[in-house]
Amino acid sequence: MKKVLVIFAHPLSKKSRVHRVIMDQLKGLENIYIHDLYEEYPYFHINIEQEQRLLLEHDLIVWQHPLYWFSMPALMKQWCDEVLRRGFAYGPNGSKLQGKDFLLSVTTGGIGDPGGVPGLDLYFTPYQRTISLCGMDWLEPMVLEGTGRAGNEEILRHAEKIKQTLIDYTSESLGEVYP
Repeated sequence: MKKVLVIFAHPLSKKSRVHRVIMDQLKGLENIYIHDLYEEYPYFHINIEQEQRLLLEHDLIVWQHPLYWFSMPALMKQWCDEVLRRGFAYGPNGSKLQGKDFLLSVTTGGIGDPGGVPGLDLYFTPYQRTISLCGMDWLEPMVLEGTGRAGNEEILRHAEKIKQTLIDYTSESLGEVYP
């Protein structure tokens, strides 16, 4: 059975009605480990060895966070800078993450309109470059746009979709989710 690591980064997660629903859907699932960066590192002192060990122990790495100014929250960026080091994630002897799967799961609050954000996938280019540099396999991102206007049912449907995607992945039926 495959294992999933959900790296969650939201500086105000207790106030986020969307991410609270998503995280509630994922809690307690077999072979899915939720790692809340802001809870683990409230003072931004990242344990690099622990983080790299977690990455090595899992098959699918998920980054779950809101888009802030078309990018990731500050602690997530710091995590990337410190954990995805040369010699571990890329460069000479840096092939530890090669072949692992990667899923970006993000929400957009203030941006987004009923028709979606034209070209939103362009904002994923830095993520794709990072994942490519690490030799990981990029899966189709899961995005909930315009969360400021999203109703409870829409949020719950999105959270259930993420949950089912990860359950399918752990049961190795990924081909049905990502044909």
